[in-house]
Amino acid sequence: MRLGYARCSSLTQELQSQLDALTAHGVGRDKIFSEKISTRLKARPAFEKALATVRRSRPMPRTAASSSPCTR
Repeated sequence: MRLGYARCSSLTQELQSQLDALTAHGVGRDKIFSEKISTRLKARPAFEKALATVRRSRPMPRTAASSSPCTR
């Protein structure tokens, strides 16, 4: 899965060049998360949404118990 994150830290900066670059690299617009948010703020809602999307799409890791064949 290709996923993108674009961020600007001030209102005068533009996201469009980042969005265009992500799209040019094959990231679908529905998989691009973007926000204009200060670097002083620790909370980044769009970044957290992007992480949640990745976490939901990853398969669960196999454990030793789940990789052994069932003998019952």
